[in-house]
Amino acid sequence: MARDERVGKPAYAAVSTRITGIRVARARLREIAVVRVDERGAVVDEWSAVLHPDGAWIALADVAATLRERLSQMAIITHNGRLGIEVLRAELSHLGWQLPAFAQLTTVDASYHYLPGLVHRRLSDCCTAAGVPFEGGGVPPHTSPVNEARATAGLLSRFLQSGNGTSDLPELLQVTLRAWVYPWPAGPSRDAEPPRPWPGRRGPGILTTLGGQPLADAISAVADVHTHGYLALVAELLQDGRLTPETSAGLADAEPLYRLTPEAAADIRRKFFDALVRQAIAADRYHLEARQELWRVADTIGCPRDAVIEPIVEATPVEFPKLDDDTGAKKPTNGRSVATPAQMRAWAIANGFDVEGYIRLPWSIVRAFEEAHAEPVDRTARPTASHDVPTNERPTLDQSVLDRVARERPILRSGPLPNPHPAPRPGREHDLDGELPQLEFDRLETPPIGNPVV
Repeated sequence: MARDERVGKPAYAAVSTRITGIRVARARLREIAVVRVDERGAVVDEWSAVLHPDGAWIALADVAATLRERLSQMAIITHNGRLGIEVLRAELSHLGWQLPAFAQLTTVDASYHYLPGLVHRRLSDCCTAAGVPFEGGGVPPHTSPVNEARATAGLLSRFLQSGNGTSDLPELLQVTLRAWVYPWPAGPSRDAEPPRPWPGRRGPGILTTLGGQPLADAISAVADVHTHGYLALVAELLQDGRLTPETSAGLADAEPLYRLTPEAAADIRRKFFDALVRQAIAADRYHLEARQELWRVADTIGCPRDAVIEPIVEATPVEFPKLDDDTGAKKPTNGRSVATPAQMRAWAIANGFDVEGYIRLPWSIVRAFEEAHAEPVDRTARPTASHDVPTNERPTLDQSVLDRVARERPILRSGPLPNPHPAPRPGREHDLDGELPQLEFDRLETPPIGNPVV
C-alpha cells in the first residue's frame, strides 16, 4: 500500500507473524504482516508476505531488503508476539544479517495501563474494550496476520490518542527513541548459512474440551502484568498444536523474552495449570476424556499428574473411603441423600471407575457409591417388637374360642389340637389387637387337593 502523504512519518510498526514452532533456532517464519503508524497513531502504510505457501516458494532473502525498509528505526509493536520477532531475527541472522537490539513493546502489557479493568486481555478482548474494529476477530490460528496487525495498529492508535484522562505510558513514548538510535545495516555482513529444511506441518492441538475461553479464564485468574504475556503465549501454543510433550523443551527459549527466570516460569505454569483443574471441577468437566487432556497438559508444561486427581478429591465434600476399611466394616455416611451427581462422579473417578462423557451415571456406580457410604448393619441381633408385653400380663384364651375356630374353619389334622397356651417361639408373638392367637401355620399339615371332607 502506498504511503498516505497526509500523515506523518512512521514511528511504530505493528507486526504480526506466523512461525512453525517454538524452538527459536529451528523455527521458520511462515507469514509476516507490518502496519506502520506515525507518532499520533495514524496509519501510514501496510505490507505483508507469505514466505512458504503450499506449492510455491518465496524466500526470506527476497524480501529481506523490504523488511529492512519497513522495520529499521521503527518501534516494533506486537500484541504478544515476542517469540515471532525473535524467530525473525534468527532467520535474518541465518542469512548473514547482523541486527541491532530491537526496540519492542506489546499492547498486552500496555493494556494494564490503558485498560485496567479488563478480565481477559486477548487481542479481541482489548479491541472490543477500546472500540477498535477487528476483522475476523478470534483466536489464532483462526485469524490472519494482516488482520491482527491492523487490529494491533488500531489499538496502538487508541492508546496514543487516549482522551479519557489516562496519562501517557512512558514506555510507549520512549520505545521510539530507542528504535531511532540503532538502525539496521544496509545489507548482510557475511555469507548466508546452508539452507535449512522446512519443518513439516504441526500436529493437532492437545486441547479439545478445555480450549478457548477456559484458557483465558485461567490466565486472568493467576497472571499479572509481568506474567500475562508468557501465559498467553503458552495458551496460544497449546491451542494451535505447536506446544506438545515432544516440543515443550522449547519453552526455555521463550522465558528470557518475557524476563522470567526458569523458576518463575515454572511457578506461573503450575498456577495456571491449577486454575485449569479448578475450572474443570467447577464445570463438572473431569470425566475420563477431560482427565486425559489435563494429564497431557501437565506433561507438556512440566506439572505432576497428581495435580489432576488430588484437587478433585479435595474439592468435593463427599467422603472418599475405600469400599471396606481395615476392619472389614463399611464406613457410615449420609450416602446419596446429600450427594450430588457431580460428587458421585468425583468419588467414582477417585476410586478408579471410568466415567465417560456427560451421560448419566450408570446404576452400577450409584450402587457402589451407596454401598461404600452405607451405615454398618449388625446382622447378629434379631429384631424384637418395641411393645413387648410381659408373659404374665398377656390375656388368656379359653377352650371355647379355639373350639369355635375349629368348627368354622375345619382343617384335617393328624394329631391333637394345639395347646391353647403354647410357649412363644422366638420371633413370633400373639396378635394382641384381636381375640385370635397367632396360629402356628407352619406346624399344620398341607391339606389334600380338592374339597376337604368335613
